[in-house]
Amino acid sequence: MQKIKLLELVRDSEGGMKRHVEQLLWGFDKAKFDIFLALSDDNPDTWNLEKLNVKVHSIKLGDRRSPIAVCKSLFDIVKLIKKEGIEIIHAHGLAGAIMGTTAAFSAGTPAIVTTVHNFPKNTFLSRTAGYLLRYNHKIITVSYRMAREISRMWGIPPGKIEVIYNGVDPYLIAKYQGNDDECRQKPVAILNISRLIPEKGVDVFLKACAILVERFSGEDIETVFYIAGNGPLERELKDLAKGLGLEGRVNFLGFCWDIYRIVGNSDMLVLSSRSEGLSLSLLEAMAMGKPVIATDVGGNPEIVKHGVTGILVPPDNPRALAEAMEYVIRNPGDAGKMARTAHRMVMEHFTHEHMIEAVQNLFISLVNQSG
Repeated sequence: MQKIKLLELVRDSEGGMKRHVEQLLWGFDKAKFDIFLALSDDNPDTWNLEKLNVKVHSIKLGDRRSPIAVCKSLFDIVKLIKKEGIEIIHAHGLAGAIMGTTAAFSAGTPAIVTTVHNFPKNTFLSRTAGYLLRYNHKIITVSYRMAREISRMWGIPPGKIEVIYNGVDPYLIAKYQGNDDECRQKPVAILNISRLIPEKGVDVFLKACAILVERFSGEDIETVFYIAGNGPLERELKDLAKGLGLEGRVNFLGFCWDIYRIVGNSDMLVLSSRSEGLSLSLLEAMAMGKPVIATDVGGNPEIVKHGVTGILVPPDNPRALAEAMEYVIRNPGDAGKMARTAHRMVMEHFTHEHMIEAVQNLFISLVNQSG
């Protein structure tokens, strides 16, 4: 079988999207695919490029606000597609969808697929991407709720949408998974993994942390909070933490390579998102046997069954988030039971092997149809 020439196109690469793409590049069968990666990242050092065994093209995908820069980027992508004989483009995110779909039409690429990682908004970028996505051969979403939403919002036929859940790496899970499934440490380590952007609701997490500290005032229960991730709101969130009296209790870790180690050293994961596709960090924490608390948004309720595999709370509700954290700390038996149930579920149904196989099979099917 001749190798399929695949171009992975990443316009914006942060947080879970980047790790998702790295999983695909690492796991794709190199005997079946000849893989090219077009990067827009201003800092390629944040990628594990030397381990991915793919052909990397540092195409400067330019400032999307500049028509000249966008046209230059498209020209470079089309040139790459024609030079290498790319058979399928796999774009990521809405900006990637715009670039990838336009380039595919210009170059006559047989197949174009976009993975939509986050829920659409009513913005010019979103509306433009939604229009172009109608001309993709397939659209991958990471949750069923997202599939329904983009079908409704963009008028995309449900049959064109393929739901493929994110997956975790069992090897890394086994390497970093701890033995304790209860909150026995002093202080209790509470982790939030998020890009520091409004959609992730880290401000809500900080307000909930302040409420929790107040609730434990006078008790022999110590807490410490960790936020792993970077983003444009970093300064604002640090100022908020200080204003809430959390200085010395909240640790901003920035961008972290060793996310599994950080999860392994925590007692629970708390996600306070206002919008979410399907959090890879949530799956990883569940796989590692950590109690999880998440907001009832996006694909979260598809994996967090309230009271069974974790706790769901309404978005933008610091008090409810604080109450959930308090419950996990005061009820280690119940929390441990939920964590063990979640671990079994994720390891059975949400591994990266399942995800990679589904994506590979989809690509092979599309190329066969086009040929």
